[in-house]
Amino acid sequence: MKFTRRDFLPLLTGAVIAPTLTFGGFIPKPAQANPATAPLTPKEARAIAREVFLWGMHPVALYHLRYIHAQNPKSPRFVGLNRFKWSRQPAKALPRFATTPNATTLYGLAMLDLSQEPVVLTMSKADERYWSVQMADNYSRWWHMIGSQFNAPGPVRRLFVGPNWSGTLPAEFVGEEVVQSPSDFAVALGRLALTDDTPEELKAINAFMDRITLMPLSQWLATGKKDVRAEDVVPGKAEYPTYSGMENVREPSRLRGTEFLQWVSLILNDPSFTKQADGHKELQAFARFERLGLKAGQSFDPTSLSPALQTAVAEGIEDGVTALKAQLTKGTGKPMNGWSLATDIGYHDTDWMRRALAGYIAVLGPVPVRSHTAARMYNDAAGQPLNGKNRYTITFDLKDMPPVTEFWELPLYDQEGFFVDNPIDRYSLNSYMLQRGKLHTVDGKLVIYVQADEPGDPDQRRNWLPAPRDAFQFTARFYGPRGPLIDGSYAMPGIVKVG
Repeated sequence: MKFTRRDFLPLLTGAVIAPTLTFGGFIPKPAQANPATAPLTPKEARAIAREVFLWGMHPVALYHLRYIHAQNPKSPRFVGLNRFKWSRQPAKALPRFATTPNATTLYGLAMLDLSQEPVVLTMSKADERYWSVQMADNYSRWWHMIGSQFNAPGPVRRLFVGPNWSGTLPAEFVGEEVVQSPSDFAVALGRLALTDDTPEELKAINAFMDRITLMPLSQWLATGKKDVRAEDVVPGKAEYPTYSGMENVREPSRLRGTEFLQWVSLILNDPSFTKQADGHKELQAFARFERLGLKAGQSFDPTSLSPALQTAVAEGIEDGVTALKAQLTKGTGKPMNGWSLATDIGYHDTDWMRRALAGYIAVLGPVPVRSHTAARMYNDAAGQPLNGKNRYTITFDLKDMPPVTEFWELPLYDQEGFFVDNPIDRYSLNSYMLQRGKLHTVDGKLVIYVQADEPGDPDQRRNWLPAPRDAFQFTARFYGPRGPLIDGSYAMPGIVKVG
């Protein structure tokens, strides 16, 4: 083989030449330009924006949730960092506070920052009722659960530490009580079952709330390691990245265009939203996000994009929304006699579509599912969209009720996922009502009447679930689901149009 000066020219000049294999040997071919440094085209910007939306939908919703609860003192839901905010009264349709909420439990919510010190959770003896405190990170992954279905009747004690914290731990805590969060940001979501609608039941559940203590370790030690009501815990101060005007955002699922990118920029610049250091897909995506100006260490400037690129970004975000809506129509889980059952079977952290769906439908929807499964329904048994202009029935066989260890609930929502205002303040039916004899049954059947107008028959009225006069939907809940409510083999009854 004979070499000439031409063969060594790349080495002499520093040029990069990629070899191409042919039958005659290697023939130098000029390397292609690096796409990461090439000018960004509108087509590329649109594709990246779609990816940004799917990656960021749920984290953005969580960032917004923390902002209104812990950082914006003008918010009616402001409570500060590292303390519980309990709903002391049963939820109603107005004012709207969350999409697809549960009507059978009262909620507690706390926004935690574990970057400076651990947070303590304690609870003395529990009542004989369903209760849980579940921990989520900035991707809405539920990483720790405590409660009646998790073999924790009380007393309970936990010390939650951040992923990078180091220090001295109190001797009172044993190994299983010290739990490390995957993120410095964490959410504590509490649920206490409201088994009846009497004043006595509400008094009992409020007393239960007062026995659950959550606060930073230093405060817990200063109080003498005693129970402290949520309202008496000193709130922590939240100082996270913001931009002018974000206080006007009410529903993050409606953010569009470069405004959505502004929220993603806040996340990328907030170290408490701990990223997946070992997430190969995410690291590759972050490199693409930088082409839109989304990068840790710099604030996003919408004006840095040309008008054509801004238009492309808006189109890309809309592409993501369209993809979510298409998936909702197709179904978000396992088919179950017309219902779409969400479980954790087959879930992977790289499934951004599924994570985005959870954030779009219900912020803090569990990803993956653990304590309960959920089944969504948008169409009747004939495949037609549910609409309050019609009347429907759902018929259960009393020998084949949803198989759960805790309780089931059948809430109804409007087309946006909110409770429907109605004259009897009823937003769902549940197994507690059946157990207490508050629902009418006959011939071994439980028939639920779904309609906008109040039934004239008193027995039907007992089983009436009020609907709006336009589109609506269901998201059934199954707490403590057994196998058939995990694999989708249970035959949840369909919704039949009767008039």
